Amino acid sequence: MKKNIKILLAVCIAFAVVCVAIVLVVTVIVDPNEYKTEIVQLVREKTGRNLEFEGDIKLSFYPHIGFDVGAVALGNAPGFPDLDMVRIKRANVALELVPLLSGKIVVGKVLLDGLYLHLIRNAHGLANWENLAGNNEEAAAPPSSDADGTAMSLEELTVQGVEITNAKMVYSDLQNQSETSLDNLNLKLGAIHGTADIPFELGFDLVLDQPKFDIRPKLSGNIRLDTAAGTAALNNFSLSVLDLQFAGEVHANYLGDSPSFSGNMELAETSLRDLLKKIGADLPDMPDSSALKRFSAAIQFAGTGDSAELKTLTVKLDDSTLTAEGKVTDFAAPQIFINAKIDALDADRYMPSQTKSDSEDKTDDSDSAKRAEEPNLDALRNLILDALLKIGSLKAMNVKATDIRINVDAHDGLLAVSPLFNLYDGQFEAHTRLDATGNIPSWKGNGRLQGLDTRSLLHDLLGKEMISGTTSVEYNLSGSGLTADKIKKTVSGTASFAITDGSVLGLDVAKMIRDSWNSIMKADVEGNETGDFNFSRLTASAKLKNGHVVNEDLLFDSPLVEADGSGWADLPANKVDYKAMITVVGSLDGLEGEILDTVKDLPLPLQVKGALDAPSIGMDMEAMTGLLVTAGISVGLDTLADSLLKKMDDDDSADEAEDEAEDSSKDDIEDLFGDLF
Repeated sequence: MKKNIKILLAVCIAFAVVCVAIVLVVTVIVDPNEYKTEIVQLVREKTGRNLEFEGDIKLSFYPHIGFDVGAVALGNAPGFPDLDMVRIKRANVALELVPLLSGKIVVGKVLLDGLYLHLIRNAHGLANWENLAGNNEEAAAPPSSDADGTAMSLEELTVQGVEITNAKMVYSDLQNQSETSLDNLNLKLGAIHGTADIPFELGFDLVLDQPKFDIRPKLSGNIRLDTAAGTAALNNFSLSVLDLQFAGEVHANYLGDSPSFSGNMELAETSLRDLLKKIGADLPDMPDSSALKRFSAAIQFAGTGDSAELKTLTVKLDDSTLTAEGKVTDFAAPQIFINAKIDALDADRYMPSQTKSDSEDKTDDSDSAKRAEEPNLDALRNLILDALLKIGSLKAMNVKATDIRINVDAHDGLLAVSPLFNLYDGQFEAHTRLDATGNIPSWKGNGRLQGLDTRSLLHDLLGKEMISGTTSVEYNLSGSGLTADKIKKTVSGTASFAITDGSVLGLDVAKMIRDSWNSIMKADVEGNETGDFNFSRLTASAKLKNGHVVNEDLLFDSPLVEADGSGWADLPANKVDYKAMITVVGSLDGLEGEILDTVKDLPLPLQVKGALDAPSIGMDMEAMTGLLVTAGISVGLDTLADSLLKKMDDDDSADEAEDEAEDSSKDDIEDLFGDLF
């Protein structure tokens, strides 16, 4: 037994001596720098690039077997700028010696300092990294394996850490004349062993040339890889950029024919206003200085190689909360499904304050329409979308709507939008369809508004109550083109509206007529009175054809006044010609006797004519003259009689007075109805 032990010890000692001798030969006799020329020549043959060693290669033996490389640079291929593609200031890697004796590979910390990587896409669209393999057409060698054919697994490899310091990466796109760079990049990876978590820290400066952008994100977390199961995970992920704090995790399965991923992420509450200012956004003055101050988000997602699913999305902005879910299937021909809901939104908080005068804001609409071009709808032609948006309450321009539901459906160039919501005791429902399959898009739509409380709407919209009543509106229109000019030229269909049981608030018609009468008769004008002008209905409908609008059935009924009207408007030509006939048919308190006898049943012809955006509104004097002659003139007859008696002796003077009185009567009638209407 003792003899066997001695023999074993002798063998071990001999093996150790041989190992030491080999190491001495390698470290003392062999100089790796002598092979630089061969390495440079091999790289040139395989890649056509220049490799330059600017420093020495040093070997180490105990307790590690490794090497330390000084500055090295790899140039670009022909056809690219004469610049370094890769440059390394220093690299160091080593293997633990003792674990090798038991067949294990333990790599010490891998150090890479001063890495510079410049990726270029030239003017012809070629990239400087595409031909690194040269012209070698041999298939890549299969992964190394042991004697029984089993490939080396990740569990058999241990790396004590990786550290990349002072690195810089640049991407130049010579086609688009843009450049993006990652500067001051520092990456630290913890120990890599089997499927254990690998902690990491990453920080860099991101600089964009177009558009100008400069940020310094910092990332940290744990990476877990399981090559046998084909899974990867990013746990306890944290990202800090522009004072935004993200946290979450991502999991992926990359084996098989159907890779998949899932994860979640949260954005801690931050100020969106401050963020927009930091990235150079020019925010308008808003009426609410606290708007955009509170912003946060949370998302859960999943997907495969051909689809993605938004399981939940929650976005909070100030006092509003958006929740959504969605899905995209078949990335080659995407089909998108979205279901979103907003609890409440006050859009007025984010509207720009009115600081400019109306004259500063005005633009030449006609010139703008002429310059406008049809929008590019190519994306719509290939879009398949099924979306639903619900809004509990919405306020815009101080107008409030509730229970909003908007359906959007797009399929092969056809887009349908169907809104439904409640508006001041009324309900609005519409359906609009856009056909973008042709060269010029066509559209059609119909809608109905019923039961609208007009008084409340005008109070919120204009800040004052002008008209009360229940309003209904219907339309069925179609046309082609999406510019203002083409819409005006092609819009066709029908439209109508009705206001019932209404009032013109604050309009005391009886007092207006009495005041006008007293002014004509040189009597005292009465004191202030208030009242409303009630009416039973105001209705009208229109027919449209290629921008020409015709109305023939305007009706207005009230206890005092009736009116009807007809006319036309030409939208492309910007012209209007409309006539309305207004008649006093009844009496009101304080409006009777001589006054009523004078104005009752005497029609007043009003005319709207000229440019549609600046029409001339007044009485149709030709029609008015005929009506006065037909109806007879009673106003001013007493005055005329007195004048005749006083000038009985002078026929010429009497004739002259009669002419003056008749002209005065016409003017007085005109003044009376002009003040009233």
